[in-house]
Amino acid sequence: MTGQSLNTVLSPTRPMICETEVRELVQRYGAPLRRTFNVQADEYIRAYRWRHNSDRRAEVVFAIQDPTGKIWMHSKAHYPAHLCRLPSGGVCLDESIYDALLREVDEETALRVRVHRFVGLIEYRFHHSGSVVKFASYIFHLCSQEQPKLPESGEIYAFRAILPSQLQQLTVDMRNMMGDRRGWGQWRALAHDLVYDYFCGSPER
Repeated sequence: MTGQSLNTVLSPTRPMICETEVRELVQRYGAPLRRTFNVQADEYIRAYRWRHNSDRRAEVVFAIQDPTGKIWMHSKAHYPAHLCRLPSGGVCLDESIYDALLREVDEETALRVRVHRFVGLIEYRFHHSGSVVKFASYIFHLCSQEQPKLPESGEIYAFRAILPSQLQQLTVDMRNMMGDRRGWGQWRALAHDLVYDYFCGSPER
């Protein structure tokens, strides 16, 4: 990963969205699409979004584009056989978004990348039994000349490169998931919608 750490000075426990930090990212990598969604949480989402001991303030999601224009997706052993998604990872409470991006790309792909654009910032408001929990996805477009390597942790089962236009069908597949991951699929589809709009010409951009 190329680049230097951003200069934002924040409190040891950082907020989910710090506008000073966002402005620094905008100055460096462009203004993102910003969206807010109210999401009805099922039991699967409630089990981990309502944890009082969570050490994550947000997540980074990264669309890594190869020299042919395709985007690297990953799949895990417990996913349905046809399903893959954009890599993502948590941002620690005391960690900057930029530093989390560097760390997660290295941990999940071992790729050397260039940050091309700050694509999107999504705020989710999860609702369950009258309570609300917030979370955010910071989404980036990265470029790499290399191929990703499977991490030694074994968490990622395989990588697959797809055309940006194929993201639309992928969101359909996510929304049609059944069983205890149905809500997860519908939630995960929202970030992929935004990345599809970015690459394929949403009127918002």
